[in-house]
Amino acid sequence: MGKRYPGVREIVKGKKYEIGFQVNGKRKQYRVDATTEKEAFLKRASDMVEYQKRQDMSNNGRYRLDADFEEVWKRLEGDLLAETKLIKKTRGRYKNTYWRMFGDFREKYFPDISSPGQLILSFFREYRNYYANDLGRQDGIRSELIHVKAIMNRLYLLGYCSKELIEQLKELKKPPPVKKTYPNISKSSIEKLLAHIKQDRPDYYNVIYFMYRAGRRREEITLIEKRDVVLRGFQPIAINIRAETTKKRVNAPLTYLDEDMERHIRRALSNNKTKWLFPNRLGNRCTPNRICDYLKQKSREIIGIEITPHYFRHRLCTECGKKNVPIADVKAITGIRDTNVLLEFYSHSTMEGQRQVLEITR
Repeated sequence: MGKRYPGVREIVKGKKYEIGFQVNGKRKQYRVDATTEKEAFLKRASDMVEYQKRQDMSNNGRYRLDADFEEVWKRLEGDLLAETKLIKKTRGRYKNTYWRMFGDFREKYFPDISSPGQLILSFFREYRNYYANDLGRQDGIRSELIHVKAIMNRLYLLGYCSKELIEQLKELKKPPPVKKTYPNISKSSIEKLLAHIKQDRPDYYNVIYFMYRAGRRREEITLIEKRDVVLRGFQPIAINIRAETTKKRVNAPLTYLDEDMERHIRRALSNNKTKWLFPNRLGNRCTPNRICDYLKQKSREIIGIEITPHYFRHRLCTECGKKNVPIADVKAITGIRDTNVLLEFYSHSTMEGQRQVLEITR
C-alpha cells in the first residue's frame, strides 16, 4: 500500500515532518512544523503553488519580492530623495514609520517575515494595535496609518509588494480626524504680535503677514519666486502660485491684491537679490518649520497664546464665514480646492451667527 500523503516524511510524530516536491526540474526539500501528516501535506501543496508563482515571475520580479527590509529602505529612501517637493521633516517621518513597523514591531511579533513580499493584511492590523496600545499613541494613529499606506504605495510602485496587498490595505480604516479648537484672538492682539515680529524678524514677518492676509500655507509662500509675481509696470497685480509648490499639485494663483498686499510685495521685490520673493536673512529660502517654531514662541511671549501658521488660515475662513463671504471667493484667496473641506473644517457656529438665526424668527 502506497503512502497516503506523498512527498511527506515523518521526522518527529506530531511535531516535525520533511516535505519535498519538484517544480520545473528543481527539487525542494525541507522540514516544517506540523501536528499531523495531513497538515504537513497541505503545507506542501500551498508551498508548491507559491513556489510555482515565483518561478513564473521574471528574475527581477523574484529578486524584488525577496529583497530584505534594509535593501528595500535604501531604494525607498532614494525614491523619496528624488522628489524635491518632500521636505526633510516628511522624509524623516517616512523613515521613523518604516523602521518602527519593519524593524521594532516586525522583529518582536513577526520574526518569520523577512521581506515586503511576505506581508499580509493581518500584519498591518496588528501594527495598528501595537502603535495605539503598546506605544500608547492612540491620538496619532490616523497620521501613522496615512504614512503606512503611503509607504506601501511607494513599495508597490517600486515592485516590492503586490497590487492585491494595496487593495487589502483599503480595509484598514483610519479613525476620523480630530477637530482642532482654535482660540478666539482679538484683532488688536494679532496686530500687536505682527508689529513685534516686524521689528524682531522682518524676513519671517514677510511670510507671516502673507499668511495672515491670504490664508495660504507656509510651504507655498516660502516657495514663491520673484518670477512668479505678475507686474503691470512696477505694480504687482497677481502672483502665480505654481502647481509644484501646492499640496494638491495644481496651479492656485492669487489673482487679486489690495493696496496693502501690493505694497508688501513691492517692498519684498526691491529689498532682496535672490530668486525668492521672501528670503531669510541669509538670502536663502525661509524654512517653514522654523517659521512655525518662531511663531509659537513669539505668540506665547507677546499675547500669551500659542498659535501656529495654520491659525491664520483658519481665522481667515472663519471670519469670512461670519460675514457670509461667498465660498468661491474664499477658495480663490486661500487656494483651497475642495469646497467640502472648507465647509467641514472651517465653518463654525458663532454666537453672532446664532443670534442672527434667532433674530429671523423673533
